Amino acid sequence: MQFSTTSNANEDLLVDTLRMRHELPDIADRRGKIARMINSGELISLRRGLYARRRNIDALGLAGPIYGPSYVSFETALAKHGMIPESVIETISATTKRGALFTNDFGRFRYIPVPKAVYPVGVCLVTSSDVPFLIASPTKALCDRIACEGGFRSLADVDHWLKDMRVDFETKLDPSELKMCAGSYGRSSVRLLHQFALKKGYTE
Repeated sequence: MQFSTTSNANEDLLVDTLRMRHELPDIADRRGKIARMINSGELISLRRGLYARRRNIDALGLAGPIYGPSYVSFETALAKHGMIPESVIETISATTKRGALFTNDFGRFRYIPVPKAVYPVGVCLVTSSDVPFLIASPTKALCDRIACEGGFRSLADVDHWLKDMRVDFETKLDPSELKMCAGSYGRSSVRLLHQFALKKGYTE
């Protein structure tokens, strides 16, 4: 899936502790200097050792640098793709590492583990942002989200869940991504979603 084609990324928007060592080679109290830069607003702390240089940066572009490997998914990606109507109050990403939560001036960043086998499926690079970022396709985001649910035993369970989520299928699902997720996730909810989408004609 091609999500975007242009890039205006600026590598200088984010800096880490190593970069600051090069920028402040003659400062004896480097930690104190960084703390003063944060207090003055010249730097914004994202997590320990990582800083942004300005505040008007798309939060989606910060998710990967804050904690990786990761890609934006779940409700955040579904809302971005217009598949659910609700706005999302935090940036939720998938990761192969342990789950994590970070809070900074840009908001809350939540990370939910997914199996390594399914991680690369349906992940797209968005370059039309100050900081390029990875995001799940509509199909992958839906699979990631429904995989968090347990107790699915029938297609009716999938139908009820999709209605509760108010999922809009104007965007068709990718059948190959559905098949790969159904086979790699090891979750009945994802397998049933695959069957349900094929039955209802929700695939491309």
